[in-house]
Amino acid sequence: SNLYVGFIKRCYEMIGNDGKIALIHPHTFMFIKTFEGVREFIIKKAHIDIMVDFGLDRVNLFGSTILVEATFYVLSKTKNKDDGLYFNLSNNLQEKFKKYTFLEALDDHVALRGNNRIYSLNQSKLKTIKSWPFIYWISDEFREKFKHGIMGETHKVCAGLSTANNMMFLRFWWEISENSIGKEWILYAKGGPYNKWYGNIWLAVNWKNNGEAIRNYGAIGTAIRNESYYFQRGITNSLVSVKGISARIIPEDHIFDIGAPSVFIDKSKSSIEYCLGFVNSKLIQYIANCFNPTANLTWGDFAKFPFIIPSRDDDSFIKKIVKVNIQVKKFLEKTALIEKSFDKKIFGFENNKGFVSNTSKLNNMENFLLSQVLINEAIINEKIFEVYDLTENDKAMVLAKEGKSIGGLPVSAKARTAFVHEKNKEEDFVSFLPFVDEYIANLATKEFTHEEQQTITSEFTTLYQSNNNLEEFCIRHQINPINVWYWFKESKVIPKQRMNTLAMEFLADMIREILMEDEDGIIPLVPNAGEKILLNRIEDKFTEKGFSSAQFASFDTVLGRPLPEYLNKYFFAALSDHLNLFMYLPKTPFIWHLSSGPEHGFECYIIIYKWSRDNLLRIRSVYIEHRERSLINRQTDLANNESAEAQNEKDIIFKQLKEIESFKTKIDELLAEGYDPILDDGVGKNIAPLQKKKMIPYDVLNKAQLKKYLNADW
Repeated sequence: SNLYVGFIKRCYEMIGNDGKIALIHPHTFMFIKTFEGVREFIIKKAHIDIMVDFGLDRVNLFGSTILVEATFYVLSKTKNKDDGLYFNLSNNLQEKFKKYTFLEALDDHVALRGNNRIYSLNQSKLKTIKSWPFIYWISDEFREKFKHGIMGETHKVCAGLSTANNMMFLRFWWEISENSIGKEWILYAKGGPYNKWYGNIWLAVNWKNNGEAIRNYGAIGTAIRNESYYFQRGITNSLVSVKGISARIIPEDHIFDIGAPSVFIDKSKSSIEYCLGFVNSKLIQYIANCFNPTANLTWGDFAKFPFIIPSRDDDSFIKKIVKVNIQVKKFLEKTALIEKSFDKKIFGFENNKGFVSNTSKLNNMENFLLSQVLINEAIINEKIFEVYDLTENDKAMVLAKEGKSIGGLPVSAKARTAFVHEKNKEEDFVSFLPFVDEYIANLATKEFTHEEQQTITSEFTTLYQSNNNLEEFCIRHQINPINVWYWFKESKVIPKQRMNTLAMEFLADMIREILMEDEDGIIPLVPNAGEKILLNRIEDKFTEKGFSSAQFASFDTVLGRPLPEYLNKYFFAALSDHLNLFMYLPKTPFIWHLSSGPEHGFECYIIIYKWSRDNLLRIRSVYIEHRERSLINRQTDLANNESAEAQNEKDIIFKQLKEIESFKTKIDELLAEGYDPILDDGVGKNIAPLQKKKMIPYDVLNKAQLKKYLNADW
């Protein structure tokens, strides 16, 4: 940015006192803090005659066509008090129409005709907002809101810890000892996927001896920022999200990351719940896009949000709604395997009903509760508009960009009646608010035609595919979630992706339980390895939990393939991919599939909580020995049998024994190399040597991660 300021100054010096200069800048130059010095220089030293906010387009640069977001300027060196002319071509306009639209707008301006892409503004007004972003399109009334104060002056807005080596210092809670969480390892807020109100608390950071290892690490980028706010209840947001702001609570006893811009509340100004509702509102999403149109929203952007201290009544009103939203999200966490609060009882599988029936029940309950959250968000949006006293024109401008609240869209009378009835049944899980009933009762009604309903219900099978959750589905179809919940429930459709995910989680929890009950946490998949195979133990566990043999047999249908095939070929990969929650962190399966190779000479599952050097040796000396001896005995039995069937079996056994011999060599090499897994070192470091020797049937780590973990000196 300093180089850019120098460039602008040099251009400025080269033109005459009454001259002009035409420039092209990146679109983000208008907003982000990095270019604040450039904007300040232009506003103080020059006059913006014309600015064309061109947005995304293809530009020929040095013989190559590249896609850029561009802004064009004509600046006068002589300062004057005339309004500048601003053309907005960046909003909802395809590239091929930009040139024509600009020329049309220019003709309208010359002919004194109105055009909604043209704005007139005295550039002194650009100074109103801190860091002087070139936000030219908002009304004077809207601009005045920034004079009341900003969030960074009312509350503490800051960035947190930067380890400079996340592979070394961060772990998912399920890959370390449960006893070390809250002691050596502290739960850690690090952004993550789009998720409002509560959640994404899956990581822990090494804070043994008050973070001694991080403090002594000494790498470039390591920084312990704003330490006085660690372990305090606050608000956090993901640094990068193409979907926009998704702020949520940081619970007490947590630490927060630089990748999670965070807010800590001055309780004399507002409650934490009010502030959370405010940050998650459409008004703030709109302002955030004004400050920073990229997907990378920093703590500095948060600090600039205009913050009007609410009245006690307004604070109390939003606080009550936000508490319900947090309560709902906390409850729904109990249904997910990746959450510390996972509760297999809440999982919803009653012994006297089949998996499909219980999955449908769970799915409908989730859709109902999430619909309530989306309705609550619509109410919050209306209240924030009211607190900020937005004009109807400004409110329309915000909604035109951010979209209407789907929880405020029309409902069918039948769906509304069913929803209110359902609410009374769900009171056992979540406490709802009486005034929300009034809001629902006052929603506009719409009777949908059969064709309109069919268009939406025909896509129910796509739910949960590629992050197509209930909110995304409702936004795309511009439909109230109450309608979707009702039609979904009536249709009795269960999306395949949702069914597969729940089935995998159900099976993973069952296998985890079986492995933890086992003395050494090692269970073979192949027969004659010294223990009952996993498939038989799973069947026993189904019976123990009260499922019938028919229900166990029908589980193949739920998985989409026979259970033995799923265990041998798909489960380990599915669990690994399911635990791929952060782009730059490794997959961390807590159940591993060890395999001698494609001939299935020896196969077993192990649980990381019992995994050790001794157990690796035990696999070789006990399990493989039993398996090998059994195969050799069978080979002897078949020695004089010359049938085609026997010959085929002998060929398979020969290949399996050869594969087992190679597998034993790999184990010997690992032991000789000093392989000694330590649980708190994490999945990545402990599994890397096995992956390198191809002892697991699925690559958990990518090439870069594998190299780093193999060379890790910790």
